[in-house]
Amino acid sequence: MKKLGWIFFTFVFAAGLLAQTDNTYVPPRIRVLVITKTNGFRHKSIPAALNALVEIAQQAKWGVTSTEDTSLVTPEFLQHFDVIVFLMTTRTIFNASEHAAIEHAVEGGTGLVTLHTGADTEYHWPWYNHALGAKFLGHPPVQPARLIIEDRSNPATAVLPPGDWKYSDEWYSFDRDPRPNVHVLISIDESSYNTKYNPWFPKVKLPMGDHPLVWTSQAGKGRIFQSALGHTDEFWQLPLDRAYIRGAVEWAAGAAKGD
Repeated sequence: MKKLGWIFFTFVFAAGLLAQTDNTYVPPRIRVLVITKTNGFRHKSIPAALNALVEIAQQAKWGVTSTEDTSLVTPEFLQHFDVIVFLMTTRTIFNASEHAAIEHAVEGGTGLVTLHTGADTEYHWPWYNHALGAKFLGHPPVQPARLIIEDRSNPATAVLPPGDWKYSDEWYSFDRDPRPNVHVLISIDESSYNTKYNPWFPKVKLPMGDHPLVWTSQAGKGRIFQSALGHTDEFWQLPLDRAYIRGAVEWAAGAAKGD
């Protein structure tokens, strides 16, 4: 077995792998692998996000494993999980054999959830970019905007209040409109924030017109949930946002769990 090192943590909660008072083994409802490795910009909110996932797991009775050691990503290792989460990963973080292991797992039914920076990860991995639907180009500084909830039937969006969703985040623009190849859940009203305020990506055209931010897709039997939300610490502390994340993970786990 590989040496896991200090960056590898496994969290197992009551009603997960811990014995109950009657010593009956109850497996976790969902087994989640969270990958937080970065090879580009590293978000300061990663600890807050990881802590939020751990606390969500305690309530939802998941088992959660978090790692930045991608050498663990093998077919044998991934078969222990129902969902893989890319949590604020950036740039190239996997090698070819790790790509193949993830492709095999997802095509076979393991869910994939990309949180905030999925489109800023693995630009040169054809399978991933096709499955995700778009690549990151740039964003303006954090500012408030109006999000349009297009589909409330997904467990992630079902928890959101009626009407539009207004808050502040880092609003990503992409190299293409993914809508023709994905199912859009949330888009952004570009008139509700300043797309001309672009100090960090001056060569990038931020306005997209039709501008999805959250969508789902399918790769083989695997469900993929892509969310561009979650830049700030505050996002990960709010009950509404945590309910949204819980819904995303549980939806992605559906195929693996036979739902």
